[in-house]
Amino acid sequence: MKKSLLLEIGTEEIPSSFIVPALEFIRARVTERFSQIGIEYDTPALYGTPRRLALIVKGLPSKLADRVETRMGPPRKISYDEDGKPTKAALGFARSSGVDMDDISTKETPKGEYLCVEVNIPGRLTIDVLPEIMEETIRDIPFPKTMRWSNPGVRFARPVHWILALFEDEIVPVKFGNITSGNTTRGNRFMSAGTIEVSSPGMYETLLEANHVIPDIDKRKELIWSDINAKADELQARILDKDLLDEVVNLLEYPYPIVGSFDEHFLDLPTEVLVTVMKHHQRFFPLYSKDEKGTLQPYFIAVSNIIPKDSAVVRIGNERVLKARLEDASYFFQEDFKVPLKDYALSLKDVIFHKDLGTSYEKVERFTQNALYLSDLFAPDKRDKVKLASQLCKGDLNSLMVYELPELQGIMGREYALRQGIDPEVALAIHEHYLPAWAEDDLPSGIIGDLVGIADRIDTICGCFGVGMIPSGTSDPYALRRQAIAIERLLVGKKYKLSLSGLIDQALAQLKSRINRSAGEIKSDVLSFFSSRFVSILHGEGIAGDVIEAVLTDFDDPFDTYMRARAIFQLKDEPWLATICAASKRVENILKKTEEISEISENLFLEQPEKDLFFKLKEVEEPFIEYAGKGDYIAALKLLVGLKEPIDTFFDKVLVMSDDISTRNNRIALLNRLVSLFERMARFSSLST
Repeated sequence: MKKSLLLEIGTEEIPSSFIVPALEFIRARVTERFSQIGIEYDTPALYGTPRRLALIVKGLPSKLADRVETRMGPPRKISYDEDGKPTKAALGFARSSGVDMDDISTKETPKGEYLCVEVNIPGRLTIDVLPEIMEETIRDIPFPKTMRWSNPGVRFARPVHWILALFEDEIVPVKFGNITSGNTTRGNRFMSAGTIEVSSPGMYETLLEANHVIPDIDKRKELIWSDINAKADELQARILDKDLLDEVVNLLEYPYPIVGSFDEHFLDLPTEVLVTVMKHHQRFFPLYSKDEKGTLQPYFIAVSNIIPKDSAVVRIGNERVLKARLEDASYFFQEDFKVPLKDYALSLKDVIFHKDLGTSYEKVERFTQNALYLSDLFAPDKRDKVKLASQLCKGDLNSLMVYELPELQGIMGREYALRQGIDPEVALAIHEHYLPAWAEDDLPSGIIGDLVGIADRIDTICGCFGVGMIPSGTSDPYALRRQAIAIERLLVGKKYKLSLSGLIDQALAQLKSRINRSAGEIKSDVLSFFSSRFVSILHGEGIAGDVIEAVLTDFDDPFDTYMRARAIFQLKDEPWLATICAASKRVENILKKTEEISEISENLFLEQPEKDLFFKLKEVEEPFIEYAGKGDYIAALKLLVGLKEPIDTFFDKVLVMSDDISTRNNRIALLNRLVSLFERMARFSSLST
């Protein structure tokens, strides 16, 4: 008979961001352990609220299947004496295995012949193996932060108050510190009193819903989204911030939407200020007009954890809190506006960026030079605007508004710049130099934001590497991985052909008085760091691993590398490419044993196949280099088709390692020239065809 397992860990309110990762771990750990000991199971179901983490697994057997285990004994040479009689070692092995010597056999292993025996192991009752698995799982959940409380010897995200563990109708004896499992759970903290007895896993969800808890996260999410959209429709408005739903759903157990409003005069504030206060500080859903503009409306929807006796009381309370926050924001905005943005930028002299890297003002001075270097390469006509944007882009960090609402950095700088009459293109760059802020974020719309953003990030990366703050494991306090990926996304997305080596040299030149490692060592480490980050970008584009390995052997210009990878991946299945790859491998193997020789003499070619390869190579070289220089790698690759037959014939008919030194060296030089051409594109020997 198949049975179901239910495990629920009841706690005080767990932070919303902890819940889903914890549930995923519980599922992974339990199913891994089940697989290890041969327990069959159906797909587990996960349940989670701020006060509980739960798992139900159906289709479990009452008893584990019997199994046969092969036990290895001592080596045969010490198991029998000269007369072929078993020694103490053999007899001890038989006795410990519970068998007679007649049941013992031998088995050949890499270390020699050993005694062995097959032992039948009766299957244990499933309920007997569950406690250890459950206790191990609870103990090992990897929360970002844990705490101690009155339960000695254990830690958890929040104090644990109960454990519900059932195998069908039987309690699974699970202990966590001084807490012992039972068959009871608890409902909504405010709308359900006392404990609730659960007779079987199948009753779990029904009983909780009857006690004002919706344990299924997806069901709770659908209910919230449906209800708040219905409320928005009543106001002829819509909701755009669906990202807030993932957080709100794990802040409550029984959602109840409440519509509130705020004074329209607050709409004079920048929209981002209002949205940030509502979303990030109050977890309210802002409402927008239904037209294409999506204008912010003076309404919001809060989601309560209970059905209030009087919704008006809750609404008024939410409105009062929001009004206070918006009044603060309005005050900050007015006070900030009295201070020119350039004065705020100058005040960064009093702000330490890092003890070894100086003040934020010094950092701005450094990356302004980096930005001007980039401007000379890509936008010389915008040099003055790039310089101004660089000097002002961190100014708002000292403003009252950003001090209170750090999420608005860059946004407030843009608003203050626009309202103080600064060039709109510069104002836009003040905001956009922070983009992209995460992997899927938008890129800046203007080139000034691109250049300032790259300049700022390369200063941070080189500065941190220069003082030994290199990311390791999960430690990356300055988000250098994210900043490197942002630079590479900008270069690829905006099609900037840029040498990272040159950019790093530029950044290190500005940092020379601050770094405590050699510039060459830093440069090598930073280039390697960028290369490893670029792997994830190429993987994200669907590029195969062997193609990535092939193009990253020459990595300096991310956009160029990206274009080479796309071209090779597109033509990877062409039959002629296999010949190029095979030739590349063969040439590399030959050249490993020789010195690098580059000078070719046509007079030393003795056989027609080597002449044919040489002249075909000369024919292909110039257009190949021309196409590659323009970034048209598809066209460049297709030129290599003409080399297929000469290469095949050369290796079939010509002995490279001739006894005649001059002939041999000439042929090696020809192969060096061939592989040099290939490596303008990639190391083809790395490709699997």
